[in-house]
Amino acid sequence: MPPPPTPAERFASILHGLAHAVVTRTAFGLSGPLIALIINRIREIKQSFARLAARIEAGTYAPRRSTPRRPPALRRPRPPSPLSRKFGWLQPLVPDAVCYRSYLVDLLRDPEMAALLAAAPVSLARPLRSLCRMLRVEPPEILPRRPAKPRKPREKKPRPRREKLPPFYPPTPPDAPAWMQNWPRSGTRWTPARNRGSPRKA
Repeated sequence: MPPPPTPAERFASILHGLAHAVVTRTAFGLSGPLIALIINRIREIKQSFARLAARIEAGTYAPRRSTPRRPPALRRPRPPSPLSRKFGWLQPLVPDAVCYRSYLVDLLRDPEMAALLAAAPVSLARPLRSLCRMLRVEPPEILPRRPAKPRKPREKKPRPRREKLPPFYPPTPPDAPAWMQNWPRSGTRWTPARNRGSPRKA
């Protein structure tokens, strides 16, 4: 009886089936260049994870030493990725990816997989987080998260004050009744009398 597959072998099997599901979407209108980009992304995840898992199993893995980062002025800007970074972006394109999502969730619950991730959480975070983002799976808590980029404070622009114009009242016509002669003239504000219905005395 053959031994059960290792977590690395199960991970590779999930990616192999996922790549096959992507290729079959050609008949459903998915463009060839987009399929090639997705397949390359899956291949990079598979090779990176397999390389790290082999070193961990052989006992030759050593975490990288942290080096001080270059100042922002000397860093080279990364080219924008042609693929989406939205959480679960592959499922609308490949509906069959839901099956492999469930396989990945079961694998992440395996104690052997958890032990493998605990051996190199920083190195395995990049390929595994990329796959989790594709399949809409919450990454394990053991994987470190990238610090959020500080948001630039918005500059508050001073709003121009609107000049308040005095209320305009048309002048009282000369032939108006006597009870309208005491109304306010043009350009003045009218204040009602205490007793409603009675005009204010001049």
